[in-house]
Amino acid sequence: MNRPRTSALLIGALVCIPILLMHRQGLFADVAKWFAALDARMLIVPATLQPLIPLQYGYDVLLAFLSALVCMDMISQWRRFAFLMAATFLTATLSFLLAFAGILFEPVSGSLAIWLAGIASIAVSGLYHGERTEIMRTLFAGRLSESAFNELVAQNQPAALTGRRELTVLCFRVLNHMDLARETDGLMFEQISARMQRSVSEFIVGRGAYLDDADAQSLQAVFGFPLADERHALQASRVAAALRPHLSALASEIEQQCGTKPRFGLALATGQAMCGLLGMEEFQSFSASGEVCDFADRLCGLNALYGSRVLLSAKTFSKVKDDIEVRPMEMLYSPSGQPLGEVYELLAEKGTLPEADARARDAFWQGVVQYRQGDNDKALKSFQDARIDGREDAPVRYFTDLSTAHLKDKGQPADSIPKHGRLLTA
Repeated sequence: MNRPRTSALLIGALVCIPILLMHRQGLFADVAKWFAALDARMLIVPATLQPLIPLQYGYDVLLAFLSALVCMDMISQWRRFAFLMAATFLTATLSFLLAFAGILFEPVSGSLAIWLAGIASIAVSGLYHGERTEIMRTLFAGRLSESAFNELVAQNQPAALTGRRELTVLCFRVLNHMDLARETDGLMFEQISARMQRSVSEFIVGRGAYLDDADAQSLQAVFGFPLADERHALQASRVAAALRPHLSALASEIEQQCGTKPRFGLALATGQAMCGLLGMEEFQSFSASGEVCDFADRLCGLNALYGSRVLLSAKTFSKVKDDIEVRPMEMLYSPSGQPLGEVYELLAEKGTLPEADARARDAFWQGVVQYRQGDNDKALKSFQDARIDGREDAPVRYFTDLSTAHLKDKGQPADSIPKHGRLLTA
C-alpha cells in the first residue's frame, strides 16, 4: 500500500478512536436527547426512541475512514469539500429516517468524524502532493509544457506512465552537422548547437510534445506520452507542418551568424513502444523505447537522400491522411527484404497548400506512379510539370535523376528490391 493510503487509514483510526471514547463517556448523550425531542416535535415518531449503539459506532468509524481516503485521493479542493458537505447532509438525513423506525441516531458525532478526518487528510495530502510535484518536476522540467505538467501531476497515477502504448515519435536532425562542426570554431559551434536545440525543443514542447532525448545534432520527441492522447499522430503532424517555416527561418538566421546554412530533417513514425522510467539513479528519465523510435531515427536520415524536410511513415500517414497534404516518396524494405511500407513527405495541413503548390504536388504524384509503372518518359514529363519556377525542389530532382537512370538501364536484370523501393538499413 502506498504512503498516502497508509496515512489516510492512520488518520481514520486517530479520528474514530477519540470519537468512540467520547461516546463511551456519554459526551453525546445530551445531543442525542435534543435530537430525540426535535424529532418528536417535527415528525410523527414513536414516543420513545431507542439508540442502536452498534449502528452509531459503526457509522462513525466507517465515515471517518471513508472521508480520510476520499480526501487523500482527490486532488480538486472543491470536490473534497463537496464530498464532506454531502456526507454531512447524508448523516443528518439518516438521523431523521431512522427516527421513523424508532431508532435514535444523533448526527453530530458522525459529522464530527467526517470533518475531522477530511480536514486532516487534506492537510497531509498537501504535503505529499508538494513532495510528489517536486520529484516529478526534476524528471519532467523542460521536457513538458507547464500546462501539460500540471495536468500530469493532477492525474495522480504514476503507475500509468509505465507500460506499452501506441505513440508517435518525432525525430529532428541537423543533416549537415559535420559540415557545421568543420567550418565553425568551437565557441561558435557551441552557440549555434544550443540555439538550434533550444529553438526546436521550445517550439514542439510548447505544442504538446514530450522531449525524450536531445544532443548536438538531433532530438527525439514523442506524442501520446506521458499524457495519453488518441490523436497523437494528428497532433504530431500538425506540429511538424508548423515547424517547416520555423526551421526555414532558423536556418537563415544560423547562416547569417556562421556563414554555413544548416539543413534540417524531420520524421514521424507511429507504433507501439515500451514507456517508463528508464536508466539508473541520476540518469533516470521517463522515456519511450522500441522499434518505432529506431525507425523514426532512420527515416529522418532519408531526408538527406531525398532532399525532403518532413517524412512520414506509412502508419502515421494512414492515421492522418484526411487532415494533411503529402506526396509519396518510395517503398521501404528491411535488410531481409520485408516491406516496411511507403514513406511520404509532409507538405502542409489540409486545405492550406497554395494552388500552384497543389498542382505541382499532383504532377509529382502522377510522375511517381508512372515511374513505378516503368513509363519513365511520361514520368520525366510529369516531374518537369512538378517544378515551380524560382524554387529548388530536391525531391523532384531526385526522382528525375532516377527516371533518367532507369531509361539508360533498360534490359538489365531486376534486383530483389523493386526499383521504386529502398533498402532501409541502420
